[in-house]
Amino acid sequence: MQKKFDIPGFTYFAEKNNYTGSVGNIFNYKITNGDNLTVDVWKGKFCLAKTPEEDYIVKGEFEKTPEGLEELKKWLNEKHEEFEAK
Repeated sequence: MQKKFDIPGFTYFAEKNNYTGSVGNIFNYKITNGDNLTVDVWKGKFCLAKTPEEDYIVKGEFEKTPEGLEELKKWLNEKHEEFEAK
């Protein structure tokens, strides 16, 4: 199976960093680091701030722990599979 997401390990997020990425420049995600890890998912070629409301897909929130990061990765894969099925 080809790796879809190149998300850093937990140490990256423990240092309070945010992370953005995309698959095929059409399925985009942004992981925002706060008390928890929050993920925004949208489609299209624009950054989140310039994305029309109809292209915004979903937001998820996960504990800021190594286990929470693994749940986030699994959730993001599920959302991408749903997106591809449409």
